[in-house]
Amino acid sequence: MSDTRLSNALRRIATAMERIETVALSPAPAVAPADSEDAARLAALAERHAKLKEETTIALSALDAVIARASVGGRS
Repeated sequence: MSDTRLSNALRRIATAMERIETVALSPAPAVAPADSEDAARLAALAERHAKLKEETTIALSALDAVIARASVGGRS
C-alpha cells in the first residue's frame, strides 16, 4: 500500500473514531427508564464500543510499529 493510501486510510479511521467517541460521550436521551430493555441494549453497546476502541488502539499501535520497521528497513 502506498504512503498516500495508508495515510488516507489512517485519517479515515481517526475521523470515524472521533465521530463514534462524540456520540458515545454525548448524554443518552432520557426517554426510557433505566431498567428498560433499551437501556440494557445501550449499556451493551457502550461496553462493546469500549472493547472495540481498546482493540483498535492495540491494532493501530501494532500498525505503527510495522510502519516504523518498514521505514527503517527501507532506509538501509
